[in-house]
Amino acid sequence: MARDGTVGFWDGKADRTPHQNGRQSWAALKAMSNGPRRAVLDQALLGMCAVSLDTSTDANDEGRVTLDGETIVTLKKPTNAFLADKQLRFLRTYADLRGDRLSEIVMQTGDIQSFFALVGYMAPDATKWTLALNQAIYRLCTMIEQPLKHAFDVARPIAMTAKVQPIIQTPGHGSWPSGHATESFASATLLTRLFYNRGFDPVQEIANGNELYRHAERIAMNRTVAGVHFPTDSMAGAVLGVTLAEALVRLLDGETEVKARTFNGDTYEGDFTLKALTDALDGNTVVQTTSVTFSQDIVPAWLRRLWDDAKEEW
Repeated sequence: MARDGTVGFWDGKADRTPHQNGRQSWAALKAMSNGPRRAVLDQALLGMCAVSLDTSTDANDEGRVTLDGETIVTLKKPTNAFLADKQLRFLRTYADLRGDRLSEIVMQTGDIQSFFALVGYMAPDATKWTLALNQAIYRLCTMIEQPLKHAFDVARPIAMTAKVQPIIQTPGHGSWPSGHATESFASATLLTRLFYNRGFDPVQEIANGNELYRHAERIAMNRTVAGVHFPTDSMAGAVLGVTLAEALVRLLDGETEVKARTFNGDTYEGDFTLKALTDALDGNTVVQTTSVTFSQDIVPAWLRRLWDDAKEEW
């Protein structure tokens, strides 16, 4: 009715030229609403990454994450018998912390970003592109970690003894690697590059125990406190999250060489702490580290511009 009362006669011809015709990709992305922009960002990141497995019929003993077809993470899973013998004992010790950690554990089942926002100011108006990238990292991790969990199909602690009695509901999918560890260490790695005005060296930052990595450590450990993960789950997730995010940051920064890592979870008996992770990353037994070279052409121009704007927020 309003149109009929205001337009009058129209002969069907155009009377203005759309300004968005032929815009550069960054301008077009900025004009998108959150949902469509997330889809474009997710497709770009996931389009670079993939999960490589040996079989789609049976459980896999090894899984790999590739970036532009090159393997950057290799995970060798532990057997259930190995976990029962070497890892289950940690659950008894960690259970003593439940009274102190309960509120954190419950909140972290659905929100880990807020804990990192304690370290660096994060708000939709002030740090729009930092938030966009951080949330995209969480989604990317989910799209990688869940196929790995499915492929490995490692049992949870509750499947090995009724005495664990987790304080939250145990997820129905596989235990290894830990999704919370993957996401929190990927986020800590990305935000380390943005929050701190110093050179980007994740392994050294983990060794120094910066505030972001201490939060990531606590988030991962809380899953063992809760009774739903083994320490090795967190070690696998940390190696995966750090390596994935470090590779993306280095490519966004214009570098061409990134680290590739193999975690020998089939033989790792130890606990999970930043010290244990540091020792693993510095050695050549638990984790082996190599390098892979990429072309800068795999990073879209608009993503580089988004990265530049994210850095300007800090």
